Amino acid sequence: MKTLVGTYELPDGARLRVLAHPGDSDAYGLEITSDGSTVRYDSGHSAREVRAFLGLFT
Repeated sequence: MKTLVGTYELPDGARLRVLAHPGDSDAYGLEITSDGSTVRYDSGHSAREVRAFLGLFT
């Protein structure tokens, strides 16, 4: 089971959830919810990629 690391508000009311993959200290998944739809990205993202994504949208 993935562990919630944080929830972030994005422009236009979208919400980003960052989830940590258990057993791997550098594998994060992303979930973006907007207008009732959720898009999930695999858990292969590094902490650096997550920070870059947040930097672009927050």
